[in-house]
This record gives sequence, C-alpha cells and structure tokens, in this order.
Amino acid sequence: MVQEGRSVIRVGFIITFDGSWLGGISYFRNLLTAIYELPDRKIEPVIFTDMHMSAGRFTDFPPFEVVHSRLLDRFSLPWIVRKVWQRSFDQDLLLERLLSKHHISVLSHSVQLGKQASIPTIGWIPDFQHRRMPEFFSTAELAQRERNFGNVLMCNRVIVSSLDAQADIFAFYPNYAERSRVLQFVAGVDTQVNCPSLDEVKKKYNIKSRYFHLPNQFWIHKNHHVVIEALRILKEQGQHVVVLATGNQSDQRRTNHFQSLMARVEECGLSEEFRVIGIVPYPELMVLMRHSVALLNPSFFEGWSTTVEESKALGKRIILSDIPVHREQSPARGVYFNPHNPETLAFAMKQQLELWNPDEDIDCAIQSASALLSRRQVFAKNYQEIVLELGS
Repeated sequence: MVQEGRSVIRVGFIITFDGSWLGGISYFRNLLTAIYELPDRKIEPVIFTDMHMSAGRFTDFPPFEVVHSRLLDRFSLPWIVRKVWQRSFDQDLLLERLLSKHHISVLSHSVQLGKQASIPTIGWIPDFQHRRMPEFFSTAELAQRERNFGNVLMCNRVIVSSLDAQADIFAFYPNYAERSRVLQFVAGVDTQVNCPSLDEVKKKYNIKSRYFHLPNQFWIHKNHHVVIEALRILKEQGQHVVVLATGNQSDQRRTNHFQSLMARVEECGLSEEFRVIGIVPYPELMVLMRHSVALLNPSFFEGWSTTVEESKALGKRIILSDIPVHREQSPARGVYFNPHNPETLAFAMKQQLELWNPDEDIDCAIQSASALLSRRQVFAKNYQEIVLELGS
C-alpha cells in the first residue's frame, strides 16, 4: 500500500502491444502486481494505452489508473502529428505533455522523450538475442533492433533482467553500461484466480496420461525441435512420453517455423506424444503446470525465463537448457541438459518420470508459496530503488 501522509512518485507505463507477446504481458503483470503488494511503497504506477486496447486486457492487472489516449493510436491523426513533431524537433513533446497532465514524474520501460525533456525515462531491454544469435534475424531486422536499442540506451537508466544481459551491454555498448541496472523479475502465481479442476482440464484437452508441459511460444530460438527429437528417441526405446505444448504458434521471423515443426512430428509418428494445445486461459495454464511431471524450457536463449520463474513459484521440477541465464535463475528443482543434444533431454525426461511423486510436488509447492511473498517484495523494492534514483 501507499505510505500514508507522504507524496508518491507517479510512474508512467506505456502498454500498447496486443496479446501476441505473452511474455511481455506476463512481465508487466508480474511487475505491477509486485509493486501493488509492496508495503509502504513510494511509487504509484499509471498505465497509458491506446483507445483501442480492450478494457479486458488489464482485468488481471492490479487496479492502477489506466489512461487511454489517441496519441498512442498508431496512424491516427494525433499519433501522426506527435511523430512528425518528434522527428522534426527530436523531442516527444505531445507525449510529454500528456504525462505531465497526469503528474507523471518518471516514464518507465520506454524510450527517451528527448534530450531536453523534463521527465526522465527508464528503458527496458529484455535481451540481446540479435547480438548473440544473429542467424535468427534478417539483415533488416538486425538493423531495426539496433535502432530500437539505441533509442532505449539513451534513457537515463536502462533495466535488464539478468547479469548475463548486463554483461552484453558492457560487451557491445560499453558507453552506456553505467546506465544499466539489473532487475531480476519474479513471476507470481495468482492464488485468487478460480482454477478449474484437474478432471475438467483433462476432459477439455483429452489428457489421458502423465505429461510434461512445454509453455513456450513457438519461436525459432525456443528450440521445440530438440523436444521432438527427444520424444523420437524415447519412442524408439519403447517409451510413450507425452509433451503438452502451449503458447503462440506464430513467429514473425520464420513464418513457416511452426509448420516445419509439425511436419517433423508427423514424419516421426509423434502426433500422440507431441500435442499442441496453443494459447490457453491463465487458470487452465496453472492447472496444466501444477499437475505436470515437470516443466520444460529447451530454449537456446533467454533474457530471463518466465517459465523458469513460474517453476520456482510453483515449486515444480523443470528440465531446462544449460545456458548462462538459466544457471543464473537457478531453480531449486532444475535439471539441466545440452540444448543441442536430444539424447541428454531424453535421458532427463525418462529419469524425471521415474522420480515423479505427486505428494512431493505438493510439499514443494507449499514451501515455494511461503517464500514467494518475500521474493516478490525484493523484486518490487529493487525496481522502486531504480525509480527513486531519478524521481526523488
């Protein structure tokens, strides 16, 4: 709650992207919820969005003020005027005036408003995948990301989600390194949400056996391919192992990526083993996670994995790729494997099936739940300190 008798710093967040970037929605929901729960907090978030954003988009967010503006409606007349002014004078004056009208002291997770702007900004860069894995991007995409990141790096402070990502700033953008701050986010679990029963979820999705849960977008760097190959190996060994895959099936960088994955599934005869459910409602997602044998994250690259954080919040076992940021996240029940080697994943999955004990999962979930509040408070306090550097 806000501290009584003290003025608070109003922090603006511009959230205009749609629901296709599930990780982004999850990130902002977790951050704002952690701030809302922080005792004696000194900051008050305000969400700014376009006129077309559905009111339902923020129903599972904490009840902070939401401001709708045509300045944020892409290609509307106010948006065009704003952009023309911004390019002509190198200052986002109209947005700055909107923020000032609502008494915003700091704009967060945005780009710089201009060198002469009166409102300081905090930028956010989730990761530097294009630098570490340029083969996943076209020449035009690489250039666009460099332009976008250059704008963010001009902010007064730049948030990254891991020490691994901060090391990339020092390596690739050393002139801006001192502006960087690490904010390791903590995923929460909404205990107030009305979850369906396991039987209801099993019936809806025709689940008839034990399963692993892979809750990742079908993006090329998420490495679903290694899971398919691991299932092929297990099937050749006489093991029927099921993976339920949830998440967005579209990858703008590789428009045929999902189709190629499913073609491989058919080629290997794994339609019963690799089952794609797609995007599911949050309450059902929680049920799928809780009752899985283990979660999977085979990704080649992450800024800070929401899947790993959710495994920590739920006390779930997780089989995850052995990459630096996953080691940094350090889930207590994590099992690492080489993301280029499906044999190591097949072995880990077989081992976890043998070890799985639902009663142990319940005990671990209770322990994780008791630790989650303090972890979320640290997350919120760390963010608040970054704001106070600029807004106090």
